[in-house]
Amino acid sequence: MKRTLHTTLLATATSLTALSGLAHADTEASFYGVLDVWAGSKELPGSDGSTAKLDAGGFTTSFLGAKVSTDLPNGMKGVAVVESFLRPDTGEDRRYGGDEFFARNAYIGVVGDFGTLKAGRSTAPMFVPTLISNPFGGAFGFSPLIQHSFLGGNNGPIAGDSAWANALSYTSPTMGGVTANLMYAFGEQEGDSGANRVGGSLTYRNGGLMLTAAGHSIEEGAIDTNGGVGDAGALGALEQDGLMAGASYDFGVVKVFASWQQLETGTAGGDIDTDTGQAGVSVPVGKGFALASYAQTDYSGSRDTERDTWTVGYDYPFNEVLDVYVAYMHDDLEDTGDGNTYGVGSRFKF
Repeated sequence: MKRTLHTTLLATATSLTALSGLAHADTEASFYGVLDVWAGSKELPGSDGSTAKLDAGGFTTSFLGAKVSTDLPNGMKGVAVVESFLRPDTGEDRRYGGDEFFARNAYIGVVGDFGTLKAGRSTAPMFVPTLISNPFGGAFGFSPLIQHSFLGGNNGPIAGDSAWANALSYTSPTMGGVTANLMYAFGEQEGDSGANRVGGSLTYRNGGLMLTAAGHSIEEGAIDTNGGVGDAGALGALEQDGLMAGASYDFGVVKVFASWQQLETGTAGGDIDTDTGQAGVSVPVGKGFALASYAQTDYSGSRDTERDTWTVGYDYPFNEVLDVYVAYMHDDLEDTGDGNTYGVGSRFKF
């Protein structure tokens, strides 16, 4: 039976109430999330016309999460996290029908001086580097880089969704400004231990400078194992190798972003190679930030076309909890057509 948002909130609240009875000096429980709703017009490239919408997830995909941590010997902590997406515009749970209930995260882990170890479903190795390399972050509604990387339809986007299931991951402590992440996901194909996903990332921060690089290899038989946006990537995708590099620098009067991404996707109909470049800026204006980003992807192989997307917007934070934003996006797929999406929205973080 499909769980409603009301049922989700009730179950989460009940669980947290029970956990609060366990909480003491060495055990903590927290409940948190983001609700993001925007109103405007959406037009996909090549569509017959625009659609007036009240939609969810313009700048952040709405979610609810719960976390429990407990003290362990030698200064370590045990953690358990579950996070579920939802659509506050309709009150429905998950990002779409058929999505995993805890698609954002669902893992147990250990945190210590050595870093963090996780087991379960957690963030894919190329997702965070993509977010921090563009001024719109994880804006699935308006970020050009997110559109090209995770919402490419049959045009060869990043396979594997924004999180990997059946995964083991390790995140190092930050040393000399560098943080490393390694991830391995079992493909769980009977008799084929080589069907797997492996990836990792490096991120360096020093003052206003950020540098990041990431990559993954998804072997044949390991793509369609956990559903989600972009799980199978291009139509009939069988395997994929991906690399990306990104950077940002905050000059104070302007923060600049740049990224490059290369994907090689093997499909039943032939290989699709994509090369994506992106550049953007974030400029303090008043209390908020004016944002602009442009991304271009060249497709070759069994798909031969080009996609150009640019977005301008403004984000105004009232405080750390609530902000409002406005954005306009033009998306042009060479052999399909173009489309324009615009709207005004708000995020509530708790």
